[in-house]
Amino acid sequence: MIRKRYLAAAGLLTLAVVAAGCGKKNDAGSVVQATPTPTEETSVSPTPEMVNMEETVEKNIMGEKTSTASKVTIVNQTGSEIAAIYIRETPSDDADEDTADEWGDDLVNGMFTLKSGDNAVYYYEKPQSASTIYDIRITYTDEEKNECFFRKLPLTTIKQITLRMDGKDEDAIPYATYMTANSTKEISTLNDVKKRLGLETDEDSDSVTPTPTAAPDDSNNSNNSNNSNTDNPNPTTAPSDNSNGSNNNQNSDDPTNATIQTAEKYIGMSIDDLVGAVGDSQSSEYDDDSATGTTGYYYYPDFTVSTSVDEDGNEIVTGVW
Repeated sequence: MIRKRYLAAAGLLTLAVVAAGCGKKNDAGSVVQATPTPTEETSVSPTPEMVNMEETVEKNIMGEKTSTASKVTIVNQTGSEIAAIYIRETPSDDADEDTADEWGDDLVNGMFTLKSGDNAVYYYEKPQSASTIYDIRITYTDEEKNECFFRKLPLTTIKQITLRMDGKDEDAIPYATYMTANSTKEISTLNDVKKRLGLETDEDSDSVTPTPTAAPDDSNNSNNSNNSNTDNPNPTTAPSDNSNGSNNNQNSDDPTNATIQTAEKYIGMSIDDLVGAVGDSQSSEYDDDSATGTTGYYYYPDFTVSTSVDEDGNEIVTGVW
């Protein structure tokens, strides 16, 4: 009786173990089936993201992208929305009117519009001549706006070109700034455009600007350093006022004397130290002698400084007179 109960209990225990093993196998099977699902999702999801990033960088593509094609990025900073872009090699100066007016096909061709601040990428085959220059013509979505031209551009050396306008409305001048593969600073065509139009360029204004700036500096320096020269020919001015005259003489003479005395303190020291203390000379020259070596002469308004230059290039003050 006991053995029957024991056998019955053993049988029940075996059935329980078998049932438990199926449950784990089923559970394991469900985990195995579930595992590939997230794995497949993670492997698939980056693909569209990468494509989207690529499309963001080059979303407005013109020309044919081939293994041999070069590309240039065109940025619209004209302030208006561009509808069409034409690019051609610049015609020669002796080209006939028909050739000069020929622009070829619109590269945009309705594929997109380029708002101000947007950019497009142009793929093209480089010409055999590296010196070839190009023209760009644009039209706007606003048909009332005049088309604009950007001429004589070294497109084959450019990696990014920005189309800009100088001024507003009908008086605005179209010009471009661009970066070459080797440049770290944008190059502007504005001065070239103004020259072609017969207008005053920034270069002209820049060349004029330093002139009045330099003149006051020279006059100030001459007044400061040549006080004795200006006072000596006009000594009657100082004595006319006894109270102020003596002060004026002291003020005019002392700076000169003080400058010479300061310079004398730098005998035996570097000329750079002397210049740092009393300022640059009006002119200088060097005398090379096989026996004495190189001697320098620095000419100040009221005194002269001599120097000697050793074999290492060190220039030492040797005299002030």
